Amino acid sequence: MCPMVRRPPGMELALLGFLLQEPQHGYQLHQKISDPAGLGLIWSLKQSQLYALLSKLEVDGYVFSTLQNQDPHPPRKVFELTESGRKIFYDWLISPVTAPRLVRQDFFAKLFFAQSENKDIERRLIEAQRLICQRWVEEFQLKLADGERMSYGRKMYQYRLGQVLALKNWLDSYEKNLE
Repeated sequence: MCPMVRRPPGMELALLGFLLQEPQHGYQLHQKISDPAGLGLIWSLKQSQLYALLSKLEVDGYVFSTLQNQDPHPPRKVFELTESGRKIFYDWLISPVTAPRLVRQDFFAKLFFAQSENKDIERRLIEAQRLICQRWVEEFQLKLADGERMSYGRKMYQYRLGQVLALKNWLDSYEKNLE
């Protein structure tokens, strides 16, 4: 990706994932992203925020809209994915998250869509994230080795290391279940 191109945040990319399935209007997208059995577990979004995100995605060229008549009601906007929207979504989908703080939302949003794509994409995402987790483990272990025994920083790195090890174990288990 060109360094000058702004990649939308995870929630915006999740909207692209829903539009990949089919063109949809804003209310449909709001229902999907708010579904308590899906992405509603990790995100909360008001309808007004959703429409602002869709407008931003349209300005950036990732989606386009058309008006759909629905007599006797006013027409509604139906959003569709552009080719650049499709590309940026797939680039995001197969890329691991690069910071532990992004795992809870971005990684699990990616996993949500990877499951519906195919096992190969799901497997690639899991493997890439496991490699990143291993790098985090090594970084935190180095910081722990350098830190003072009872310092605040050391306690924080112990905590972060525990989180990353738990994620790595979960990823290992998840990958075994894919086979």
